[in-house]
Amino acid sequence: MDKLDKKTRNKIINAIQGAKEHTRQLQVKREEKIWKMIETPCQLINVLNLLTKDELDDIRKQLRLKGMSSLKKGELAAELSHSIPSHFEQVLYTLDQERTDLIQQIFNNSGMLHISDEFPISKITSMMGLGIIFPVLNDGQKLLTIPLELIKQFEKINQVELQNRIRQNTDWIRLTHGMLYYYGVMETSELIDQIKALTKREVNIKEYFDVISSASEYYGQIRASISSYGGYMVNHSIFNAEKMMEEHKARPDINYYPFTKIQLLKAGTPGFIDKTPEMEKFLQFLSNSYELTVQEKNEIASQFIYMINSDAHPTMLIQYLQSKFEFPSFEFVQQLTAFVMEVHNHTRMWALKGYSPTELRKKEERHLQPFPASTYKQTKNNSNVIDIRDRFKIGRNDPCPCGSGNKYKKCCGNQ
Repeated sequence: MDKLDKKTRNKIINAIQGAKEHTRQLQVKREEKIWKMIETPCQLINVLNLLTKDELDDIRKQLRLKGMSSLKKGELAAELSHSIPSHFEQVLYTLDQERTDLIQQIFNNSGMLHISDEFPISKITSMMGLGIIFPVLNDGQKLLTIPLELIKQFEKINQVELQNRIRQNTDWIRLTHGMLYYYGVMETSELIDQIKALTKREVNIKEYFDVISSASEYYGQIRASISSYGGYMVNHSIFNAEKMMEEHKARPDINYYPFTKIQLLKAGTPGFIDKTPEMEKFLQFLSNSYELTVQEKNEIASQFIYMINSDAHPTMLIQYLQSKFEFPSFEFVQQLTAFVMEVHNHTRMWALKGYSPTELRKKEERHLQPFPASTYKQTKNNSNVIDIRDRFKIGRNDPCPCGSGNKYKKCCGNQ
């Protein structure tokens, strides 16, 4: 691999290693500021007066309120206390089942709901940004509260009509999330056409964008972008969306993989991980050698899928595992390599429009070949095929762990 490739791989490794700690630090800092001391139940104006100017501005922007940007904090809180109730029903009609259920829980509990520390701060700030739910402290306990004015309004809303809209919105959001889970990026017009075909219903463009915009703030799984390609939706994990669009454009003869509505709705569920049979076998192989919790196995599966979709060389997958485990023997490395290659070849990829290399090879034999386990190649390394440092080294005259049957120096070591 050339220097640019090595730098790119190192950046991805560093991003993976640093992402959790960075997220944790951000969450701690935000949590320190977000909780406001107030007696509950409360009036809307009282809780608004406790917010910072930035928090009030966030509500103003999300509700798209005009002519308030120059107002001082107290003036803005007063204006929002009138504007939020008038926009309340309109906002409710952009939500999905999860958020509506949360509102219903708070409503059923007289406008207050105790929550655990595990409840995502990002979701709380998203609902606060809509001017509906506010995080407060009461007698040292963390609560989510809905102001009294909005509780009264919620009582009067036609629940049958609201639930019909919520079901539609939930389908739109999950189908969008599901498509971008597998495809990575899609032109907005094509994505909407797919939703029309899957739901067999017309899609009101304005309503769709209002729903998706709100969901993007709450779930943080996708974002909308505009470039020379026009408008498109992007999976939040993709750093360079235009490059991924170029990958798609480079394969005009390949359509997006034809997932069913059920498959996409499942993929659009928060926390979904596409565990192929090959992935399940690989995780079982690891479990036979190491004590792994369900959470640890899910983390490995999720990281593998992300790294493969980020065009990481199979070598990097081995290096990731090496950072977590000690490899007990040469035979173990051989078996591990074979499992990793199988996972790689059967993982659906953004760049391949939702196909796995194996599926695409069968579809377009001349256009793509997956990495075969018997010809696994490593990056240039003068000492060993897999950098296992002091834990395990491969001699130049040892059999190559790729399974070719040749000596390492005649196979992967000759790169």
